[in-house]
Amino acid sequence: AGERTKLTTPVTELPDAEGGGATAAPERRSIKSLSPVEFRARCDLIVEKFDADRDGALRLEEVARLMEAGGRKLESREAYAGLCGKLGCDAAAGLNRKDVYRFFEKAPQALWDEVYRSVDPLAGMVRKGAESLPSTALERPLQEFLFEDGEQFAFLRVELNAHMYYGAAELVTKDMVQAYFGSQRFELHICAPGAFGGKDLYKWRLIVAPLSGEVVPDDCTVELEETTGRFGSQRLEIRFMKAKKKKWYKVGQVSTGAAPE
Repeated sequence: AGERTKLTTPVTELPDAEGGGATAAPERRSIKSLSPVEFRARCDLIVEKFDADRDGALRLEEVARLMEAGGRKLESREAYAGLCGKLGCDAAAGLNRKDVYRFFEKAPQALWDEVYRSVDPLAGMVRKGAESLPSTALERPLQEFLFEDGEQFAFLRVELNAHMYYGAAELVTKDMVQAYFGSQRFELHICAPGAFGGKDLYKWRLIVAPLSGEVVPDDCTVELEETTGRFGSQRLEIRFMKAKKKKWYKVGQVSTGAAPE
């Protein structure tokens, strides 16, 4: 079991909105590193994502999908009934929003992080590079890169002409690149045509989760560099600052599309 959060006042007892004649209370401790209002708002988004029949409650199959998104499995109907019993709700009626609040108050941080990541894959990550990218619904996997390990830093390099297509170095600029860093997760997004001379923009995407070790997201960087040699004129260099100095034999578990399971 992971670390569990203890609350000064349970979130289910907080007022639904600011004001309403409530007496100002001392500042409450955060819930999953969020204010109570933001925590409940994120729980509401989770309910909306997993409430397949839109009836405002999560029942067996919906709770099973939620748990699977968090890396856990709900093994049986009995396990679901036991969970409902602990939350004080009727298994036939399912978990309403307040039940979901109570559940995530006590859930391990890792479970909360993974479930919410299924709603917002970039939640809690530090963005480096362009503030925003051109909008496109088209995606393409970024499947090739170079990796180099160092004592304090690890490096991932994308030689644009070699790892995307010949001519990509002429098309990709700094305002077309974003990198997202989490303590154990990394995403690289490059907005560029699918081929030299192509008119449609694609989001080229690389995901690494988990990384081979924890990093310090604020101290990681992405740079578009001029180069010489057989790979052409530009490459992206991503520098990971390790939280601990240990050997990395690879960058981590690589995915090129949807978030890893």
